[in-house]
Amino acid sequence: MMLFRLSLMSFLLLAAACEISPAPARDPAAAPVEGAAVSLRGFLTPATTPDASAIIPPAPTRGGARDAADRDTFEATRSLVDTPRWAMAASDDSYRPADVLGNYACSLGVSLTPQSAPVLSAVLTRAAIDSGAAAVTAKEVYKRPRPYLETEARICISRSAGLDRSYDYPSGHASLGWIQGLILAQLAPERSTGVMARARAYGESRLVCGVHNASAVEAGWTNASAVFAALQTSGEFRDMMAKAKAELDAAELSGPRPDPLACAKEAELVRARSFTRDGG
Repeated sequence: MMLFRLSLMSFLLLAAACEISPAPARDPAAAPVEGAAVSLRGFLTPATTPDASAIIPPAPTRGGARDAADRDTFEATRSLVDTPRWAMAASDDSYRPADVLGNYACSLGVSLTPQSAPVLSAVLTRAAIDSGAAAVTAKEVYKRPRPYLETEARICISRSAGLDRSYDYPSGHASLGWIQGLILAQLAPERSTGVMARARAYGESRLVCGVHNASAVEAGWTNASAVFAALQTSGEFRDMMAKAKAELDAAELSGPRPDPLACAKEAELVRARSFTRDGG
């Protein structure tokens, strides 16, 4: 398990330092890696990291009502293959720092990069490490397989042995998107509705993609909310948030604006939520 976590963390470190773009690792990592190009870690300690397995509901059991609802959602979302929402889900698979900031350009009203907002980018990446640590621990408790494994159905990214071996519940990607949305909403409360709608859509992309069950996405949101609350106790987090707020405020005054047409198309996809057979 430790080798798995270090491998994931190494990807985040390299992505943050070099902006590389290979196929991304599947879940944000937990453990810091010393001696890498940069030394990056979360804000929380093992003592202050919430125990997600004690907070989120137990994973659905095979044959139960929640399991049946998950399977129904998986089957229903296969109808979205090769649609614009499918393309959005494939794009949302990445958690490279540049892509994370790009995901929120429309809801923030400004286009940011790790170069133009380095403190904000670091805060989002480090918070992702914290939410990933909690998610990975809970995955090892529940060990629920991913929904596509017993089917030949398409998913929006390439199947791989690493993806197959990593567990479904809770979703690390949904945890990442939700905690980063909460951070951005805290920094720009006047933009919070659009930001959190995009964070919700980021998690729902895992349903569209077919790599997570609906229950895992919902558990990821709960996990991220618990970690976000714990982050408020970190003096380092609060200090960096103040600096990130100054970066964001300056960018809102003079930074480049996202393309309005692209934002209109994104907003339409974010509003569309036909992820079950009854359209709910």
